[in-house]
Amino acid sequence: MATIGDVAKLAGVAKSTVSAVINGGKYVRPETRDRVIQAIVELDFTVNRGARALATSKTLTLGLLVQFNEAEFAPAMNTYVVALSDAAHKNNYRILLLPDRDDTAAIRQVKAERVVDGLILMNVLEDDPRIDALHATKIPAVLLGMPSEDTGFDAVDLNFSGAAKALVERVESMGVSRVALIGWPENVYESKATYAVLFRESVRETAQQLQLELVEHYVSVNPAEARSALQEIFSRADFDAAIFHNDAAVAMMPQLLSSTPIPRENIVSLHSSELARMFAIPFFAVESEPDVIADSAVTTLITRIENRDKPITRKLFAPEWIVGTEAASSTAHRTGCAHP
Repeated sequence: MATIGDVAKLAGVAKSTVSAVINGGKYVRPETRDRVIQAIVELDFTVNRGARALATSKTLTLGLLVQFNEAEFAPAMNTYVVALSDAAHKNNYRILLLPDRDDTAAIRQVKAERVVDGLILMNVLEDDPRIDALHATKIPAVLLGMPSEDTGFDAVDLNFSGAAKALVERVESMGVSRVALIGWPENVYESKATYAVLFRESVRETAQQLQLELVEHYVSVNPAEARSALQEIFSRADFDAAIFHNDAAVAMMPQLLSSTPIPRENIVSLHSSELARMFAIPFFAVESEPDVIADSAVTTLITRIENRDKPITRKLFAPEWIVGTEAASSTAHRTGCAHP
C-alpha cells in the first residue's frame, strides 16, 4: 500500500508539499501540484489512503461553464474568458473551461470527478436549467448574469438596464426623434439571455418615456452577414440615431461610416474597450466591463468556497462611458454614466 512518502518520492517533492496538495493548505504551484496528483493516481493513493483527504481538499481550479453557439461573437466572448482566467491566476487559481453542449451533464461530471472547487456560469438565462443541477450537486457557484429572481446563488453582472437607459438618454439629448436598436439575433432573446432581455426592455421603456419612436433590427453575428444587413438597414436610414447591442454588428460599422447618412455622434453602443481597440470602433459607448466583472465573479466565488454559509450577494456594476473616438485609442477616457 502506497504511503505519502512514496507519493513525495515519485513526484520529486517534500512530504509537506504532498500534504498541502491533499489538504488544501499552503499554495502549491500548478505544475508542482499536477506532478503530485499524477503520482497519487499512479500509486492508487487516492483510493487506498487519501480518498477522504482528497474529497475535502482544494483543487485550486474553477470551472467555467460557457456554451459557444452561433449567437455569440467569439472575439467579445473571449474577452470575458481571458479576464476570468487572469482574475483566477491573480488569486492562485486556474480556470478549467467546460464548453459542453450539455451543461447539466458537465456539472454532474465535475462533481463526481472532484476536479473543481466551484463553478462560474456564463450566458445565464431566465429560468436557467443549469440552476437545478447546481442545487442538486451543491457545488459553490457564481452566475455571470442577473436573473430577475433570486436563484440561491451569488450573481455578478453589468447593470444592463442602466446602460440601456443611459444610451437612450444620450441620443435623445442630440435632438433625435426616431431611434433604431441594432440588436442580437432574435434567438438570443427567445432563449431569455438576461443581458439581452434586460437591455432591450430598458431601451423600449426609456424610449417610450422620452416619446421617441423606436425601430428594432436584429442582426446576425456572422461578420459577412452583419455587414450586409447593416448596409441595407443604414441605406434606408429611416431613423435619426442608432443604439447597438451586438458586438459583431458594431465591429462592422467603422467600414460603413462613409456610406451612412447618420452622423457618427448619433451612433452609440455597449461594448468593451478591448473590442473597441481590436476593431477601431469610434463610437460613444458604454463599457461592458469584462475585467471588473471577472474580478468580482472570481473573488465572490472564492469567498463562497471558503464560507458556504455567508449571505447570497447580487452585484450590479454601474455603467461607465468610453467617450468618443478615444474608444479606439490605447487610453480611453471613462466617466460615470448619469443614470446607473
